[in-house]
Amino acid sequence: MMAIFRKRGKLWEFRIRYYDPATGKRTEYARGGFTTQAEAKMIAKEEERKLDRGADLNKQDMTLKEFLEFWFEHYKVPTVSHNRKKNIDNAIQLFVKHLGNTSLRQLNRTSIQAVVNKVSPDYTKSSIQSYTGTIREAFECAIDLDYMFKNPAKKIIYPKSLKPVRNPVKHIELDEYLKLVEAIEKEWSDQYLHYKYITFISIGTGARVGEICALNISDIDEINKTLNINKTFIREDNVWKVKPTTKTGESGERVIGLDDYTFAKIKEWLKFRKKIADRSKCKNNFLFINEIGEFVKTVNYGSNLRKICLRNGLRHKTPHMFRHTHETIMWESGISDINYIGDRLGDKDKSILLNTYGHKSRYSDQINNEKINQIMARWTGEQ
Repeated sequence: MMAIFRKRGKLWEFRIRYYDPATGKRTEYARGGFTTQAEAKMIAKEEERKLDRGADLNKQDMTLKEFLEFWFEHYKVPTVSHNRKKNIDNAIQLFVKHLGNTSLRQLNRTSIQAVVNKVSPDYTKSSIQSYTGTIREAFECAIDLDYMFKNPAKKIIYPKSLKPVRNPVKHIELDEYLKLVEAIEKEWSDQYLHYKYITFISIGTGARVGEICALNISDIDEINKTLNINKTFIREDNVWKVKPTTKTGESGERVIGLDDYTFAKIKEWLKFRKKIADRSKCKNNFLFINEIGEFVKTVNYGSNLRKICLRNGLRHKTPHMFRHTHETIMWESGISDINYIGDRLGDKDKSILLNTYGHKSRYSDQINNEKINQIMARWTGEQ
């Protein structure tokens, strides 16, 4: 292996002939555009060292777009869920938009940092971190394949001036919920009974809407008053199907106890369900079915929840807000066992529980303020 140098016009180039370790065939790698022969020799030595370590130099000239498409197709599509594919594709499209024609060899930490700085006003911090994490994972694969030698997406700094979360209040206050229930009783007690009772089960269990829509009648244990949550509804390529585990896999599968109110609502719904099933000749075993005996699509529930809020002048509610609210109810109930809360919600990561679901309601403010008042009364001698 030896580099050959020559001058073309005013610029220098080098060519390295070597045997490709993958094919055993003699091949050539060339680069040009150097202003001096000394500069060309310096770069050539670096490339020869990479060859000694088994690198495929020609792959370094792949553009970021070409590599990310290759990585996505061969290493992610066969292994991840439909929703995860969409998230990965969003990350790829973001970086391809700004660096798509840049070669792997030209990429560095500064170029990735520049993209993060540029797009940060338009995204939340968590979104930027997630997208950068995806690209960092792709570069680790490139390193394993000897296409790169350093990961340019490591040690990225996230700017402070980031897009605020559109709806920072993720839970529902008690007075809001009571107004929503009033609207639900008025509008969903006839044609949309299934939506009405999905709402009651959501607030009483904290289960994800996909988990609730995937429930079977057999998942209810009426003797022990428990609910078995071990699957979820998903949509892949516009086809709805039941995934035989929860969103977070086996770690999210759980059996939770039902309070008397929620259990009574389930019993009420079962009576209505029997009438609907007999009338529609429903053959499936889903706990929740619509008025013609079909399973309930999560997207339809979310859409109708948005519409009923809009019609009644209520703050927009999403199905996932009931999950946040159930966690808040547990905190307000005085439940401080983080393991119990995690088991009930199907979240084992304590940091997620505290950072994502650790909300502060007006009621909890009142309780805590009263505690401070009592303590301060003692400190000031008034009690």
